[in-house]
Amino acid sequence: MLRARWWRNRPLRTRISILLIVLFNGVLTVTSIVTFSVLRSSLYKELDHRLTTTTAGMATADSAGVGIGGKDSTEYGWLRFGGDLYIALLSGDERPRGPGPRFPDPPPPTDTPVTVPAAGSTSSAEYRLAVARLADGRTAVAAVDTAATEAAVRRAVLVVVAVQLLADVVLAVLGVLVVRRSLRPLEDAARTADRVAAGDFAPRLVDARIGPKTEVGRLAGALNRMLDQIHTALAARDASEERLRLFVADASHELRTPLQSIRGYGELYQQGALPDTRAVDEAVERMLAEVHRMTRLVESLLMLARFDEDDPDELEPVDLGRVVTESCRDAAAVEPARPWAVTVASEVTVRGDEAQLRGVVANLLANVRMHTPADATCSVDLSVADGRAVLRVADEGPGIPAEALPHVFDRFYRADRSRSRARGGSGLGLSIVAAVADLHGGTVRVDSPPGGGTLVELTLPVM
Repeated sequence: MLRARWWRNRPLRTRISILLIVLFNGVLTVTSIVTFSVLRSSLYKELDHRLTTTTAGMATADSAGVGIGGKDSTEYGWLRFGGDLYIALLSGDERPRGPGPRFPDPPPPTDTPVTVPAAGSTSSAEYRLAVARLADGRTAVAAVDTAATEAAVRRAVLVVVAVQLLADVVLAVLGVLVVRRSLRPLEDAARTADRVAAGDFAPRLVDARIGPKTEVGRLAGALNRMLDQIHTALAARDASEERLRLFVADASHELRTPLQSIRGYGELYQQGALPDTRAVDEAVERMLAEVHRMTRLVESLLMLARFDEDDPDELEPVDLGRVVTESCRDAAAVEPARPWAVTVASEVTVRGDEAQLRGVVANLLANVRMHTPADATCSVDLSVADGRAVLRVADEGPGIPAEALPHVFDRFYRADRSRSRARGGSGLGLSIVAAVADLHGGTVRVDSPPGGGTLVELTLPVM
């Protein structure tokens, strides 16, 4: 249990390095054992071939009447040639005399070499021995000392062990370096994750040596994308919280002004500061006006809140051309002296909520009425382009300051707060327009060139 816990707590590079060394040694050990077995077998085959060749030569020489060593070998026992080769000719049950190999009892089969110890009990030498039967019934015996063969095998073992130890050192050094280099991106990822956990979302994993299709490269890419998404989400959350704070502050300010007016008139009436019926009626009229203003403001806020819950599947076909024409007619009735230029394409049908779309057009025309002189021309154009209905409302008023254009769709935003409030604006008109456009799958943009004038362009998908 402790060993398993120790192993799990080791760094990944340490575990990989250890596993590489263990695996390398295991493979090299098995390879060495197989190599030694093959080498030893090959060397002994050479010895056996030498023995069988020697016994065959002894049989040939005997059949030719040539004595081995010049005399009968049974008289002298083992004859030694070349330092490690022993030969003898045996008759019947005779055994070779003198120092050398111990002749086995019973004798080995013909042409089947066997390993035998030395004749002396104190010697640890071993010999490879083979026999051959002659035509006259005698036995030719040849044996060779295996010391040189075993020494060659031992030298090979020592060389392989030394090479293996050296290879272990080289592998350990190179393996640690390679593994550390290969796992460096993972260490960078771990450090990046630690910084992210500490609240720093700025770092990214960027390394030109990491292939994007490798496991480490895919991990780095996924981590970078995750950090981008987290950073974007946090930025959006902060922006949303800031907008909510400003929205609450602006909404409180907008509601506080009419409430203060109503409270002031009520206190005047309660204190008897209104001397006659005319003053009372005037105060009540002002209080009702503030109540209507608060009602419109609350209705606009409720409308914006409902847009987030509306289901687009409940939208129905709407004749947008008719909505625009009727809205322009209503606006012209309110301001008959204003020059109007209305161009409406026929059969422009969109999928939407007619009441909301009518409110959008009315908001755009009301902005023209509130923020431009009464004699400024208002142009309204409805056309179809690339499968989308395009509504353009343009005026020749003073326009919108360049620094205010990025904020025109913010709730309660006014380029000129005092003037807008005096004219009855709440700063929610274009916010409602943008919300309705988004709900209907459309877009809205505002442009105001430096020379004056304002253009609002609304696009909606047609059916």
